[in-house]
Amino acid sequence: MGTVGWIILIVVIAVIVIGIAVALMGNKRTAAKREEAETLRTEAAERTDSVEASRREADEQAARAEVARAEAARAEEAALQAQQGVQVEEARVEDQVRAADRVDPDVDTRSDDYRPAAPTSPATGTTTTATDTTYDDTVTGESTTVDPEASRWGRSTDETATVDPAHEHEPETAPRRTDPA
Repeated sequence: MGTVGWIILIVVIAVIVIGIAVALMGNKRTAAKREEAETLRTEAAERTDSVEASRREADEQAARAEVARAEAARAEEAALQAQQGVQVEEARVEDQVRAADRVDPDVDTRSDDYRPAAPTSPATGTTTTATDTTYDDTVTGESTTVDPEASRWGRSTDETATVDPAHEHEPETAPRRTDPA
C-alpha cells in the first residue's frame, strides 16, 4: 500500500470516528433535551395542582359574590317596598289632614295658596318632614314637608303647584285616594 492508500485509510477512519463522535454527542444532546422536557413536565404537573386550587378558589369567590349580589338585590327591594310604604302612609296622613282642613271652618281649602298643614306628632310635638333624595338615592339633606301629589309630579311643596287634571273637578267632600289600586 502506498502513501496515497494510507492517507485514504486515515481519512476514512477519521471520518468514521468523527461520525461516531457526532452521533454520540447528538444522542447526549437528545437525552439531555428529553431530561429537560421531563423536568419541565414535572414542574408543570406540580403547578397544575395549584392552578386547580386557584380555579376552585376563584369559583368559590364568584359564588360568594353572586350570593352577595342576590342579598343586595333583596335588601334593595325591601328598602324600596319600605319607602313605598312610607309614601303610602304619608299620603294617608295628608289625606286625613286635608279631610280635617275641609271640616275646619278656619281653613280655606279652596284658596289658591292652600297647602295642608304638616301634622305635629303628639308624642314629640315635632312637625312631620321627609328628606329629599336625588335620582341617585343620595340624601341632599333638605328637610321639606312631603306633598305626595307634588312628589308624584316631580315637584317639592315649595314649587308652584300645578293642578292634576284628573283631580281638578273632584268634589271636596270625597277623600282623595292616593294608594295604588
